[in-house]
Amino acid sequence: MATSQTDFGVRSMIETARLRLEPWDDSHFERFARFMRDPDVTRYIRSEPLDLDRAIEQHERSLEEWALLGFGKRAVIEAETDQWLGFVELSHVGPRKGSRDDDVELGYFVEPSRWGEGIATEAAIATRDEAFDRCGVNELIGRCRVENAASARVLAKAGFRRLRLFELDDGIVVEIHRIQRAHWTVPPGCRERTTRGGTASTGAEYRETG
Repeated sequence: MATSQTDFGVRSMIETARLRLEPWDDSHFERFARFMRDPDVTRYIRSEPLDLDRAIEQHERSLEEWALLGFGKRAVIEAETDQWLGFVELSHVGPRKGSRDDDVELGYFVEPSRWGEGIATEAAIATRDEAFDRCGVNELIGRCRVENAASARVLAKAGFRRLRLFELDDGIVVEIHRIQRAHWTVPPGCRERTTRGGTASTGAEYRETG
């Protein structure tokens, strides 16, 4: 899938065939807070919809991630209509989630009324390419609950392979998926870059640290 960026700075906008992926800023907060109050949006990722205080906390953390890491959330905007459709993100997984603490995870969240249109896949593939190209990430993790077959299909279409299952502290079982930069096909317009961090691990030696 061909993508383009309006400039090659850290906070460039990504454009795909149907979407604009805009770097996170304060203009996205109101729509984000409203989006995360929808129980259909949160049913596979949270025990309950996000209240205003938690929405503010997550929004501020997203701004901090861009400042510290040079990547983070992007709003998913339909190019033809300017409709806000959700968000996609690159973020550190953190401890006790079935991966190494510093693993970078790809996440995607789309307006339920637009499920089944390939929007999550289009956004995920463009964000995967950004991770391996501009960000120089060595490998990406994707996680989804075992019952969320649609999310697993998005990961498969983006080239991820299921690594294993992991039971979280609350008893929820998630699938851990992964794609390594060495297995990524460089699309037109992307450039080979030096990767961040060390050598990517093989499936046999992969272990979480928390």
